[in-house]
Amino acid sequence: MNPSQESAPQHYGQVPPPYDSQQPTYPFGPPSEAMPWEQPRPQHRTVLRTVSVVAVVTLGLAAAGAPLGLLWSWLAPSVPVINAGQNGIVVNDPSPEEYIAADAWFTLIGFGFGLIAAVLIWLLLRRDRGPALVLGVTFGGLACALVTWQVGRLVGLSDWNHWQDTSAVGATYARPPDLHAHGALLVIAFAAVIVTTLLAGWSNDPDLDLPGAKPGYGHDLTGDLTDDLTGASSDSPAGPDPTAAPAPPAPWPADPPRG
Repeated sequence: MNPSQESAPQHYGQVPPPYDSQQPTYPFGPPSEAMPWEQPRPQHRTVLRTVSVVAVVTLGLAAAGAPLGLLWSWLAPSVPVINAGQNGIVVNDPSPEEYIAADAWFTLIGFGFGLIAAVLIWLLLRRDRGPALVLGVTFGGLACALVTWQVGRLVGLSDWNHWQDTSAVGATYARPPDLHAHGALLVIAFAAVIVTTLLAGWSNDPDLDLPGAKPGYGHDLTGDLTDDLTGASSDSPAGPDPTAAPAPPAPWPADPPRG
């Protein structure tokens, strides 16, 4: 047979090389060489700023005690009394409840105000969350309670003192409310501290004692670091579709003709 008439050898598709199980594959691109696990932490606030925050919160809560005192004097009932002569001025009621009612109104007003004030301070002083706010609401709550008590008891106090000096035997009078259970002075500070502590515990930002604290995860992650952690970025090219079928292998090149 003429060699030129021999049939050329048939070649089939190229067999792909064996898969290297030791070589990892990254469908969305290789990982970054160095990924920061934590951003630089901001510096602690100065002592002057901490003292200023405590002073501002304390003065603000103390000033709010004046209208609270007027509200308490208006809501709390007066105590009916009578001038008993040699026995002095006594309560003109066999079972008086006005004393307890005055203390109860003071406690309810203080507790409600402490809750609302703590939430407002937490929202308004966002950059100063931390120990400064706790100290501020503690001292401010105590100052507010004292101002509330003194302002409330001053309403009608001069008329009451005048009646004691000039009243005749058998005369009756409605004594203005006064606080008898002095433990109620701690209610505003107690409520404010509890709410502030709970808000700090529920916050997902652990850096409450540093300036610039805001809701977030970790140490105030920024958009760039969040994109790095999630693998998504607006500037990075789109990766291949993981569901696309692999490309078929390329065929072997044809052999040259034999002469």
